[in-house]
Amino acid sequence: MKQTKQFDYSKFSKEQSWYNPEQKDPACWGLHEIDGKLHIDIARYKKVCNEIGITDFIPKEWEDVNEGCFIPAKKTKYDYKVNMFRDLIFEFKGDWFQEYKPIFEFIRTPAQVRENARLNGLSMISSSEDIDSVEEDAMFAMVRRYKKYNSVIQSLYCSFISKLATEIDRYTLIVMCELGYKGKDYSFDSFRKFSDGLQNDKAGKKISHLKKYDAYNLLHKINNFLKHNTIEAYNRLKKFYPKNVCSVENGTAKHEYENGMFAGNWIILEENYIDALLDKLVKFFDDYCVHFLKENIDEADWNYADYFYNAIQEMRYPHEYFGLP
Repeated sequence: MKQTKQFDYSKFSKEQSWYNPEQKDPACWGLHEIDGKLHIDIARYKKVCNEIGITDFIPKEWEDVNEGCFIPAKKTKYDYKVNMFRDLIFEFKGDWFQEYKPIFEFIRTPAQVRENARLNGLSMISSSEDIDSVEEDAMFAMVRRYKKYNSVIQSLYCSFISKLATEIDRYTLIVMCELGYKGKDYSFDSFRKFSDGLQNDKAGKKISHLKKYDAYNLLHKINNFLKHNTIEAYNRLKKFYPKNVCSVENGTAKHEYENGMFAGNWIILEENYIDALLDKLVKFFDDYCVHFLKENIDEADWNYADYFYNAIQEMRYPHEYFGLP
């Protein structure tokens, strides 16, 4: 915090104050551009927020601060690379829970197929002696449905996994390039070597030691297997995560995997694997940005200039903010 400059607010009359949506001068709200940097008059800014009745945009770190001049550490939200990763994963989280998982409810389960077959069969018989036959046919219909049902569910999981892993790698490459990466290709090995170089410390933390690294690594091992369908990709997955792949050794396969077999049929996932994975990936990249990029992730959601400019834009129309007519 710097000492507050003597900013002059006398030019803003009642009609020209923050109560007037037409007031667009950030200085009225305590935001002042000086030498290319934003200076925030904390007392003025908090006064505006409190009088309007919207305190959501006051950082919790300012709870006991009522004076001084604050200069945000960054200019834009994505100057914090952690925000890029968080927003990407949160977008996938929304897609998963709002778009993908609801689809599962519309996929006919084996039990539903059995009941439909039973009811259809009962509607066609004219004698109670045929009931046993109807029940038997319904049971066979249920058994036949298991393979198709599991295949459809697995394909949705695999599709989402491939898309998620691909986008995570794409964003990782974008971040690396913004930080100076000059390579023409991307792989985990290039990610690891570039990150080690950022630390400039041979004894520094390794990516494999980050929080939830196993979640990140398993996702990519699965995706690599799905992309290539090779013995090599299968063996890598089995070596590090044997519980997540069918094999003769764990009794989930009757024969060895061969090149070209569909990887999706060999992957074993817990029912809520993706539900838990997304939160783990956030923790992994949070830890990465702390140790390798030296970011203050606790302040990443507000300590940048555009946060405050966006805040006053929101508060210019408090009725819309509160959802009022």
